[in-house]
Formats: sequence, structure tokens, C-alpha cells
Amino acid sequence: MTLTAIRTSDTQVQVEQTAYTFANKEDADAFQQCLVNGTVGSCHHDHLLVSMRPVRADERVDDPNRDSTISPSLGSDTAM
Repeated sequence: MTLTAIRTSDTQVQVEQTAYTFANKEDADAFQQCLVNGTVGSCHHDHLLVSMRPVRADERVDDPNRDSTISPSLGSDTAM
């Protein structure tokens, strides 16, 4: 079975509909390399994750608003 793995950042790899986040780039690199010949289960077991989360079907990797947070205004723009 062929897996679709997309590198979404230095520390995150998306495999099918799951995003795997690692502590550093080297761990993400090792996980992605493991996927070449291994299964998601074995690679997940062999490489320590920080987190994993499901990816929405309509979530695009190139969406600039992906994983962003919009903070509410903390008040007016008046100078003191």
C-alpha cells in the first residue's frame, strides 16, 4: 500500500489524514525516512512524537491561515 506523506513544516509530517508533530527537524526527518520502507505504526512506535492530530479533509497544506490563531482586540489604539 502506498502512503501519502507531506512535509508541512520542519517539525510536522502529514500522513494521509493525520498530522504528526516532532520536537525537532531531525526527528521529523527520521520519521519521514522510516516511512519509505516501514509502516505508519512501526515508524510511530520508533520515533517519539510531540503530538498527532487528525487533518480535516478540506484543510490545505498551502493555506496561509492553517493552524493560525486570531486574537481579539485588547482595546483601542490610543497612545498613553
